[in-house]
Amino acid sequence: MRKWITILTAGMLVLILSACGQTAEPKEDPMTGEKEEVVVKSELTASEVMEKANAASETQRSMHSDMEIMQTLEMGDEKQDINSTIDMDMIIEPLAMRQTMNMQVGDEEMAIEQYMTEEGFFMKDPQSGGWIKLPNEMYEEVTGQMAGMTESPVDFTMYEEYAEDFTFEETNDEYVLTLIGSGEKFSELMQEMLEKNMPAGADEAMLEETDMKVEKVDLQFTIDKKTFFTKNFDMDMIMTMDEQGQQVKVTQNIKGTMTKINEIDEIKIPKEILDNAQELDKK
Repeated sequence: MRKWITILTAGMLVLILSACGQTAEPKEDPMTGEKEEVVVKSELTASEVMEKANAASETQRSMHSDMEIMQTLEMGDEKQDINSTIDMDMIIEPLAMRQTMNMQVGDEEMAIEQYMTEEGFFMKDPQSGGWIKLPNEMYEEVTGQMAGMTESPVDFTMYEEYAEDFTFEETNDEYVLTLIGSGEKFSELMQEMLEKNMPAGADEAMLEETDMKVEKVDLQFTIDKKTFFTKNFDMDMIMTMDEQGQQVKVTQNIKGTMTKINEIDEIKIPKEILDNAQELDKK
């Protein structure tokens, strides 16, 4: 169970999907069922919107994000609830990050604070409350991993087979793309995403030996009409993974909001942390 907690909570899934060629319908209110009045209806197709969103993402230099992650892992009679919130500022190049994560695993609560800039990678020890400076190699490793995600353009041909599963709606200010699906082809997608976003040091061989089935995946992306930046996403997922006869059922909801896009110019590590952090040698 702990191996799966490590893989499923340490890595963030970056899900960027294209959609079919229909133009947007006015967004329906989930409570009343009534469609929102759209003053100027867009003539763009869903695929065109996603292409523009992909191009906009390559101009993204910085952002703030807030995420809520609720997970339940079940293996036999064992059940584990994991709830996390993440508050993060990020500058893409050179990579710099300030992150606060609050995680509750069962009855245990843990707060993790991190700073990462060219001055080093610093983490607050949850037990002692003191700051630790991690080895310089770890900054280089994380930078290398992030480079692959931030510099490579998205290959939309990867997602053509999912086109018919999308709905495409709009409001006066936003495009809304929604995917509801299940079955083998979504299992292949999730396997690929997990492998791509595997955290450093995780057991990749375990994923290769795992039979993964997606029972349900609901994704919703909201894209700003003016900037084509992704404003938020919501993912509900239920999947089972069978590894050498051991079956794990994962129920997960992830909500994310992105703000202050290209508005963060600097992330500074407080002088108190720089002066007092204890260096941790890499073994």
